[in-house]
Amino acid sequence: MSRRSALGVPMVGLFVLLFVCNSCIGHSTPTPISAPVPSTPDSLDVYAMMTEKYTSPSAIVGIYDLAAEEAGRRLRALQAIQPPAGLEALHQEAIDGYQYIYEGMLLVPGANNVTRAEALFMIDWGISRPWDYREQMDGLRSTSPRT
Repeated sequence: MSRRSALGVPMVGLFVLLFVCNSCIGHSTPTPISAPVPSTPDSLDVYAMMTEKYTSPSAIVGIYDLAAEEAGRRLRALQAIQPPAGLEALHQEAIDGYQYIYEGMLLVPGANNVTRAEALFMIDWGISRPWDYREQMDGLRSTSPRT
């Protein structure tokens, strides 16, 4: 046998083997993994998550310890949140509450007795608004259908 034909046979065999292996690998399909897809939160849940920092019971109870600047920051944050359709009036209630709180806190430093009493009333009235908001939101979330 010639030297060329002796080298050619193993090379052809090697190419055929590579072709067969490549054909087997190329046609295999991966087995799909069936994992449950978590449900996405609805607009009410997303909205509740965005307002939680400002309307949770601990946030409302801690309002007396806030500086006026922090109350103003919370007011601006709530004003920047877009409520879902149908919740505009309820959202405005939370905003109005923080507006009263902020304005009352601005009046307290250096106020005379009458102005101080009015400022504290504004703060107390303002705090009642997020509480009412929270109760209504909890009611809405408990009655909304879950997916």
